[in-house]
Amino acid sequence: MTINADTAIDPLTKLATSAGRVLEYITCDVTSPTSVAAAMEQAARTSPHPIRGLVTCAGISGREHATSYSHDAFKRILDVNVTGTFLCAQAIGRIMHDQHTPGSIVLIASMSGTVANKGVETVAYNSSKAAVLQMARNLAAEWGNDGTHPTIRVNTVSPGYIQTPITMPTVEAVPGLKELWEGGNMLGRLSEVHEHLSGIVYLLADGSSYVTGADIRADGGHCAW
Repeated sequence: MTINADTAIDPLTKLATSAGRVLEYITCDVTSPTSVAAAMEQAARTSPHPIRGLVTCAGISGREHATSYSHDAFKRILDVNVTGTFLCAQAIGRIMHDQHTPGSIVLIASMSGTVANKGVETVAYNSSKAAVLQMARNLAAEWGNDGTHPTIRVNTVSPGYIQTPITMPTVEAVPGLKELWEGGNMLGRLSEVHEHLSGIVYLLADGSSYVTGADIRADGGHCAW
């Protein structure tokens, strides 16, 4: 499913304007190193302040039995979810090092990087999110205290099932899936987007200055059963 960027950004633009701020967005292809680098460099040039934070959340999924999963479909998911995440983190890491600025990077993973999902066959997506979790730990180790540059903290947020325009068509297409997922966590419901924002803000802010290589799993207790 494709979401119109102009429509999605409009309420955020209005909010920024009401607060006397300016909000801009720059498009790029997260699977292209040159596209990502150009977008991040443009952001750094136009920002009145050094780049201090990054949140990566580009991701796609797909349902297909493992025995028939096509190579192209599997590779596309890994290209966007894994390579795309790394390229964005890499580009901002270089900028932070060049600016000699400490920063915080938050990679959006998923509880599906820790557990398998009931009711759907999503081996590629789940594998990609497990890779994001491990990627964050390795970047945190490399950039936390290299002796040359200021600290860059790297953490992940792992949401549980979220009601979004991208996820709900899948939920509605599979009979009983909504009930299965809701019954699989301790709160008995799917989450909403706003319930994951404070964890991201916390990891970006100075209040989490001793937190790196960590994962905030906001899954309604799904993985704690």
